[in-house]
Amino acid sequence: MALPDKHLVYVLGHPEAWKLLVALERGPQDRYEQVRKTLGMHSQSFQRLLYWMRGFGLVRIRAEHTGRAHRGAVPVHLEISQKGQAMLELLRRVEEEVQNHREALGVRTADLLTVA
Repeated sequence: MALPDKHLVYVLGHPEAWKLLVALERGPQDRYEQVRKTLGMHSQSFQRLLYWMRGFGLVRIRAEHTGRAHRGAVPVHLEISQKGQAMLELLRRVEEEVQNHREALGVRTADLLTVA
């Protein structure tokens, strides 16, 4: 039997990855801190999450091109990629199946994609 893709295993094992995809689905986010605080994550944990999510091609970080020089940090946008959108659709189908079979699976709640 073939092993499942690593990006699938990572996302299924990290609920904050699911929540990040949901947050980015609403549109590009302008600030790391805004997204990090929405997820309620520590700064280093959030950076590690972005590292893996970018590595698997699920999210993109795009620098803002304003045509002028910036003092200090360049504004960036976090975006969900096409692969990330496909993963989110898969996760929603998984959540729906869990909801349908909640009693048989012994699961109390199937609200896995709810972003607090």
